[in-house]
Amino acid sequence: MKKARIFITFFVVLFILFFILEIGYSNDNFNADHNVYIVVANKLTLSDIDKMSNFKMLIEDGNFGLMNVRGISSYRGAGSFATINASNKTSANNESSQFHNLDNKLKEIYENRAGKLDKEYEIANMQIGRLHNQNENNRYSPFIGALGHMLHKGGHKTAVYGNSDTDMQFIRTSALIPMDSKGLIDYGNIDDILIEDLDYPYGIKTDYDKILDEIWDIKSKASLIVVDTGDLNRLNSYNNFLSDDKLHQKRNMILQDIDTFIGDLVNIIGKDKSLLMIFSPNSGEERIDGNRLSPILIWGKGVEKGIPISATTKRPGVISNLDISPTVLNFLNLSIENMGGNNINYIEKYNSFKYIESINGRINLMSRVRGKTLLLYGTASIVIMLMASVIFLFKIKLNNNLREWMQVLLLLLYGLPMIFIINSLFKIDTLFKFVASLVIILGLFTYIFKKTNVKSLIFFITYSYFIIIAVDILFNGIFTKYSIISHDPIIGARYFGIGNEMVGLFLVATTLTAGLLHQKSNKKSRTILVLFMAIFTVGHPKLGANVGGTIALLSATIFFILELMNKELNLKNMTLTLVIVIITIGILGYIDIKFNPSPTHLGSTLLSINNTGIGLMKNIIDRKLLMNIRLVGISFWTKVIIINVFIQIMVSYLFKDRINNFMNTGLGKGYLACIIGSIVGFLVNDSGLILSGITVNMMTIFLIFIILYNKEIYTK
Repeated sequence: MKKARIFITFFVVLFILFFILEIGYSNDNFNADHNVYIVVANKLTLSDIDKMSNFKMLIEDGNFGLMNVRGISSYRGAGSFATINASNKTSANNESSQFHNLDNKLKEIYENRAGKLDKEYEIANMQIGRLHNQNENNRYSPFIGALGHMLHKGGHKTAVYGNSDTDMQFIRTSALIPMDSKGLIDYGNIDDILIEDLDYPYGIKTDYDKILDEIWDIKSKASLIVVDTGDLNRLNSYNNFLSDDKLHQKRNMILQDIDTFIGDLVNIIGKDKSLLMIFSPNSGEERIDGNRLSPILIWGKGVEKGIPISATTKRPGVISNLDISPTVLNFLNLSIENMGGNNINYIEKYNSFKYIESINGRINLMSRVRGKTLLLYGTASIVIMLMASVIFLFKIKLNNNLREWMQVLLLLLYGLPMIFIINSLFKIDTLFKFVASLVIILGLFTYIFKKTNVKSLIFFITYSYFIIIAVDILFNGIFTKYSIISHDPIIGARYFGIGNEMVGLFLVATTLTAGLLHQKSNKKSRTILVLFMAIFTVGHPKLGANVGGTIALLSATIFFILELMNKELNLKNMTLTLVIVIITIGILGYIDIKFNPSPTHLGSTLLSINNTGIGLMKNIIDRKLLMNIRLVGISFWTKVIIINVFIQIMVSYLFKDRINNFMNTGLGKGYLACIIGSIVGFLVNDSGLILSGITVNMMTIFLIFIILYNKEIYTK
């Protein structure tokens, strides 16, 4: 009997050990794949971080930067959350984000709307059908729930905790981040996760202790765990009822809660097997900070201390919200094919927080003054050129002093984009500094133009534009990164390469430089070399990466070559031009896909067309046409183009003989090629109006100056 008890005890102990080891083995096997934690602190700002000691401590040991949070059209709302978990920019609203923990009744409702569940899920979006319908005509054709879909496809599970509910409304937009394409999430708690506290907005706050307990229980099961801290978002919707003092008081209290939670979370997740991301999917609290880029902290396994960068932006310290999903998938060793963003990489940088504060100030200032400054430039151009037109029309004779000042004004107009570029080289982060430096540089240019032979200056400025822009493209925005005529990372239409404003300027510089070289040496090889250099720098995926700009430059180049060969622009040559453009774009696309680890817009578009069909091409064409139609109706540049065309027609009529002689020169050929390029650029770019507006404006200034002050050009 004693032996039997020993025998039974032995097997019981053996069974318990086996059970324990099996659990341990299962957990270890799972953890080998690691965990990703996303903490959503919506409406967080850079200035908030100074009050968060745990957050700042993680910055010292992690990677800190800025994130473009734009959804399909806004920096606020559910669209930014949905975009994080999609292949491209996505439209969403609170009505299409109705997530709930599933009970039997809600499960039945979900299945009636979306179909039978293939396994057990704890959370579902009850309006997933509405979300898909909302994006049916989305010009970006996003795969909604791409991150959750890829995780489920790879055998991983997802979880979400917390909400941003108010006393009147369910707000569960953070659940858009881990859901799959059917709106399903494996684990979580978004219904019973708040506690009452009258000191907080709406008398409720997030129960962080409960979240920590539930994370502890679930971390061995879920690969991606999203936490919605909620309280800052509630404060944002409540702050109209608060004075500034009360707003800051409650905000500081909430920030301390979030910071304590971050410290507690770090203690339980383990850096060696985890990736932690903390960010605000929307832009920050407007009453605290008007910045539209959001702070993001990345900490954990494989994360180097410093600042982030991705192939999406190629801009140190700035990433896109589309880069979040590829980074999560890459960490979990899953495929990131067909995602609109790219994996986030890391650059070593001492005192990353101070660096990010510095570039944030410059980026935001540039974005704020960009529109108004360009409007002022366009207005000044119209006023001065109309003054010149009145002088032409009424044959007003000017004395030498007024004549010289008219020359200087025309040169200043022609040189203003150069002044904008020079101004951006200085570390300017306030409006006062921007205006003061602009005035000083403008005064310096005025002095130089008054003291120098102005006739040759316009050619020197033209050459300078060509050289500076070409070098700028080759060295990733070394001169224009913070210029108002470069791309704006807050808008997010383009982060690197050359934007349409700069393409318009480069088109002028390239065609006129080619014309000047041909006129001086009459060697066709030099002229063609300049033109093809411009096409290469603008079109190459690792340089300019601007497809529309490439087509515009290529069209101008072909026209220029036809003019050099005394060929007519007939149907045959137009067809040949179209074939050459298609072949060139095909070659650039092949290079982008084959040799670029992270393809640009061109390569990604061609891959998407290959995967989804030619219908995507129609969406792209529609998007470009609709954008141009919209801009024509509302943009100031429409007026600029119309007035410029009117002035050019008037000058051509009043100075018919001079214009005819000018058009027969090499410079005249460059002028005509530029006009052709601007027309094509307008048609093929989704913001081609700006490209064409800048091009035509610069060409009108050049034409007036040449006709008035450089008779040598058209008398040769």
